[in-house]
Amino acid sequence: MLCRLGYGAAPMVLAAFAVAAGCAGVKQDVSSGGIGGHAGAGAINTGGSTGILGSGGGAGARVIGSQPVGDMACATFSDQAQQVPLDLYIMMDSSGSMAQPTGANGTGQTKWDAIQSALQSFLQDPQSTGLGVGIQYFPQVLTTVPDTCQSDTDCGNNGPCILIQTCSKPTNGMITECDTNTDCTSTNQGTCVPLGACGPPNNQAACAPPGPGVTCSNGYPCNQLGGYCNARDKCDLPSYTTPAVEVAPLPGVATAIIGSFSQHMPDGLTPTSAALSGAINHAKALATANPTHKVAVLLATDGEPDECTPSDVAGVAGIAKTGLSGTPSILTYVIGVFAASDASNAQMNLNTIASAGGTNQAFIINTSGNVATAFISALNSVRSQGLACQYMVPQPAGDGSQLDYFSVNVQFTPSSGQPVTIGNVKNSASCSSTQGGWYYDVDPSTGATPKTISICPTTCNALKADPSGQVDILLGCMTVYVIG
Repeated sequence: MLCRLGYGAAPMVLAAFAVAAGCAGVKQDVSSGGIGGHAGAGAINTGGSTGILGSGGGAGARVIGSQPVGDMACATFSDQAQQVPLDLYIMMDSSGSMAQPTGANGTGQTKWDAIQSALQSFLQDPQSTGLGVGIQYFPQVLTTVPDTCQSDTDCGNNGPCILIQTCSKPTNGMITECDTNTDCTSTNQGTCVPLGACGPPNNQAACAPPGPGVTCSNGYPCNQLGGYCNARDKCDLPSYTTPAVEVAPLPGVATAIIGSFSQHMPDGLTPTSAALSGAINHAKALATANPTHKVAVLLATDGEPDECTPSDVAGVAGIAKTGLSGTPSILTYVIGVFAASDASNAQMNLNTIASAGGTNQAFIINTSGNVATAFISALNSVRSQGLACQYMVPQPAGDGSQLDYFSVNVQFTPSSGQPVTIGNVKNSASCSSTQGGWYYDVDPSTGATPKTISICPTTCNALKADPSGQVDILLGCMTVYVIG
């Protein structure tokens, strides 16, 4: 139908929204079925028996894209939209490199200590109240396997012993990694020997060749670094599916997470694929058990995958993509902590994982700066992004009434300007790239009961660009649909 203003029609279409035309008192034509196949009229029940909240009817006359929309004078209920609760399952890299110092000169606190400080501040931040958080660490290690080795014999059935080797004659003070003597003799850099380290425990420098009586320029001995048993780190998914601290609301769970972190120490390599797979599996279980919650994985790491299958970035990105496309869909956020020399390559690789996981790009933190402050900022961004653009479907007041899902509308009131109505689409795949829209988590025309409302990306971007705006859920008017 056309909403009559004076003697003519007044069609109005915006790029992402359609403005309610403002025809007070004009009722909708409910005589035909329309989109969604819903017809019939209902009313708010005042007598105590079962009724329908909202007025039903065909939706063909209320569309965005080819017809103007009617006003919202028919609305029987309007309330500010309530955001879907967000749960974060943090998969925290606790590999040995997390013990490396931060700061421009490598004299600051370790990456591990900086992240611990940041996480504690985030968990205790009043703005995090109500957020669900849980944590697990990777790698999980076999306690029966030694933490260092000098030969395959030390590892038993969990070998071989992986020893980092370097050319015995550094060039211009630079250590060159090698596999065989040929790698060194061809460049006149001596022979291939085990890598050594000298200096205090938290600020060691690489050296070669290690051996008795060999000292570094700072006076410390050059001692051979121990190797690592190849199968010491676990690659089984249950080790990462099971959390160290289960996801629970803040602030209550903060104490358990802080205590867990303080009792954990950096050790091992980086089995990213197993860790992320396990995290996504657990997040799916949580989302299935809590359908009104938005559950996401937060992968925090200081290295790229180097063990377990797949052990490459593309393979890990594939895991994130599978999590996003599954049911329920799980987002993967990524925070990386890297030295300036590695930041560019890390940004590209971790962006690949984040993009596949539906979160566009990773947060990369430079270890030469204030890691704790930057990590808090990244966590705040994850919280803000995770809470955006998904809302609860209003529930009846408990008087036996039922909600008419074809008489629900979403309205956005910008910080300056008039309210605009967001059109409905069938599902995420039907989102308009120009006009946006919103959709239920399940299709009510199939008899399913929707729990949440999600805003399409185009519209969501407009909402996030105006954080002072307000989203409202209106009941009682036939749902406005996006057409074309």
